[in-house]
Amino acid sequence: MNKNRTLYISDLDGTLLGRDARLSRRTAEIISSLIKKGVLFTAATARSLSSVGILESLGIKIPCVQLNGVLMYDYPKHSYTDCTPIMPEDARAVVDILRRFDRMSFVYKADDTYGIHVEFERLTNDVERNFFEVRKDNDYKSFSQVSCITVKDDDKVIYFTMVDEYARLKAICDEIGKIKGVRPTLYSDNYSDLYFLEVFSSRATKARGMQRIKELVGADRVVAFGDNLNDLEMLSLADVGIAVADGAEIVKECADIVIGKSYEDAVALWLLENAEIPE
Repeated sequence: MNKNRTLYISDLDGTLLGRDARLSRRTAEIISSLIKKGVLFTAATARSLSSVGILESLGIKIPCVQLNGVLMYDYPKHSYTDCTPIMPEDARAVVDILRRFDRMSFVYKADDTYGIHVEFERLTNDVERNFFEVRKDNDYKSFSQVSCITVKDDDKVIYFTMVDEYARLKAICDEIGKIKGVRPTLYSDNYSDLYFLEVFSSRATKARGMQRIKELVGADRVVAFGDNLNDLEMLSLADVGIAVADGAEIVKECADIVIGKSYEDAVALWLLENAEIPE
């Protein structure tokens, strides 16, 4: 077990990635070099494996947090090591609320090997249509358009996600927030004027995933980077919480440090100057 080590964990969209939702060459080169030198670096993201394949080139050697803490993916083993599903009765309660608001979402279901299957009834806007088009042919999850979303007792529902205007999603979020077994999170999309509403088990959080990775790698402190509301708990529980300058105001107010802008390689440049290099 490593002693006196620091774990560095970063959100992706709006934090580590640029405006094009990609790693810049400079960021990739810096972080890859630091990992080769033994720096403990990983990610905590709302994305799933289909989207975080962009991190493969960095040579990450420790697990990462996906779907806001629902899944844990082990890069060296190329497999999921943990999954936190929503209880079936809670998932059905979410579906009932969405039906009442006439706004069904993408519904993620996992099998026993954590393969992901996504069901949806219709695509509501251009962001959702693009989300589907980009991901429909990947190897990591399958999509099915169904006439009516249902949740069976043996379904392992892990995630709901939708994107829309703030006012519409806020009303839905408030209702879903009354269900004790789930956690809704509402935050702005980094690439449009719309908002994401995501729903997952109340037992799953980025902060919980961060703590589990810290224990797995034997680190004794954590430095976390983020920009949006779904990063707040992670930053507040880290030993050092760092926000990017173009992040949400409330995140910057709660952070210990505010660095440069995400699209100017701020995270990588901070790590280059401050990351703990093992002797």
